[in-house]
Amino acid sequence: MISFLAGGTRVPGTAEPPDTVGLVAFVDTPLTAEVREAVRRHWGIEIDRPERLHGGQESASYRLGDQVVRIGPKWRADVELAWSFALATRVAAFVPEVVAPCPAGDGRCAVRVGGRPVSVWPYVAGGRGDDRDNDQRWQAADLLARLHRALAQMHTGPWPDVRPGPGPEPEPEVGDPELDRWLAAFDARHPAQQPLHGDFHAGNTLVRRGRIVALLDWDDVFLGPPERELAWAAWEWGDGPSTLDVGPAMAFVIRYATAGGTATPVGEEELAQLVRERLRMEVGYNRAAWRDGAPRDADDLEYEAPQLEAFQSLRP
Repeated sequence: MISFLAGGTRVPGTAEPPDTVGLVAFVDTPLTAEVREAVRRHWGIEIDRPERLHGGQESASYRLGDQVVRIGPKWRADVELAWSFALATRVAAFVPEVVAPCPAGDGRCAVRVGGRPVSVWPYVAGGRGDDRDNDQRWQAADLLARLHRALAQMHTGPWPDVRPGPGPEPEPEVGDPELDRWLAAFDARHPAQQPLHGDFHAGNTLVRRGRIVALLDWDDVFLGPPERELAWAAWEWGDGPSTLDVGPAMAFVIRYATAGGTATPVGEEELAQLVRERLRMEVGYNRAAWRDGAPRDADDLEYEAPQLEAFQSLRP
């Protein structure tokens, strides 16, 4: 059984064969003496023989028995993390699969060490979720429905200006003025917003004995219409990235609606256009990481190719 507490999409410079997804330690952020001292001072935890865990695109995680130290990237803003961690803590009381951070002695969920946010989380044993498993797919749809109902009730004070978006530079291959106009009209039709997980895919779940037991990685929380996350999650869990087939994704949407999620059911055109939005974001994100110095190799190009193909093939 794989055991880890870290999620996220695939990292530039790493390959993910189907049988080893989640086995690559994506970022090489060390557990320094300064981090050890901060964990001892703020959480009262003495670090002895830490175990480097696997998975995660931005953060490095180290297991300390029943707890995990997570070291994030410098660019994650404190206001974003405070908001998203507070949200995870509150929603965990209603959705038991949600893994919430352990507060430090002064109540904070993260402290800065060398410019990086350091947090502590409970350790959860389990294997990576499998979006090719029909039973797990339906579990995920049910979980997303319960999660959205809980998140719709959350009020954690002023919302920070956190929205999903592409990399800092436009990418010509995924430019589409018609999509831009469609998205503007979509947002006008869906003015009601609620907190959303932001990265609801199999790599951010843990499974034991065929059951989803944990939902990880709240770093990408944002405000938006739940239909947006429903479409993104349906595409991921519906095996769309592998097949370019929206049929299983639409089945996910129906299951979610039956489970009582807050999103109105999306049709095939809405699903396709929202997925194209997500694909554009992922391409922009990965390329921004490469421009910032992340390694890039043939595996990355092979991974990006179906994203670009899907962006074009899903065009209405």
